This record gives sequence, C-alpha cells and structure tokens, in this order.
Amino acid sequence: DDKDKQLLEALRRNARASLSALGHAIGLSRSATHDRIVKLEERGVIEGYTIRTGPGLRPPTQAFLTLSFKKGLSGDLSAEALEGMEGVRAAYCLAGDVDMLVHCECDGPGDLNALRTILASHPEVETITTRHVLASSGR
Repeated sequence: DDKDKQLLEALRRNARASLSALGHAIGLSRSATHDRIVKLEERGVIEGYTIRTGPGLRPPTQAFLTLSFKKGLSGDLSAEALEGMEGVRAAYCLAGDVDMLVHCECDGPGDLNALRTILASHPEVETITTRHVLASSGR
C-alpha cells in the first residue's frame, strides 16, 4: 500500500534511520513502522540493507562492461553467475543489441582488465566493450 511505498522510499534514502524517524516520515508510530518492516522482510520485499560510500571511499576504477552473446548458445552466463565475482558490483540481462550490462568497481585498471579478460574468455561472449566511468552523481 501507500504507507509501504513511503517506508521503502524512506529506507532507500537512509537505511540507518531510526524506527521513530521512519515512522515520523510516513505518519506512523514506531511500533507500526517496525511491524511493517518485519512484514516486508518476511515477504521478501526487503532482502537486505546496504551502504553507499562517498567519493573518497569508492574504488578508483569504475566501469560498465557491455556484453553481446553468440547466437544459439544455451545461456549459461547469467547475471546471477557474475554476482560473486571480484569487482562485479551488479549485472543486468538486457533486451536489444546488448545482452548484458556489468557494473564494475575495481581497485585499479589492472584489476578491471583482469575481470574483463575473464568475461571475454567465456564461450558465450561474442563482444565486450568497456565504458569507463568518468564522473557520477555519487549514488
């Protein structure tokens, strides 16, 4: 409902906000806010909490890799398969001329190159393009 949506947005802005502050932001009591959070967690709407680091703490090399796959292969390379790889922040399967977008955060160009080499050597990958991040909004 609308209160759940407001609560999720308040948590997106600050996942460390107190229950009282969250409740105040959405017009509910502390205990009602807590109950909603528990229900959202139980239903799998909230799967975890995270942090966003400031520019000084981000890895020095960020990039997006775009991958296009060879036609007719089974599709073993999935976003979930990349989830635990060192340097992979997120992966997205896409529709269109690019099959996958991989957000990378690496300690330096050498680490990014090593990750790119691993992905490029996968038998399903036809092409891979590196797009270095020059600036970001910090989110």
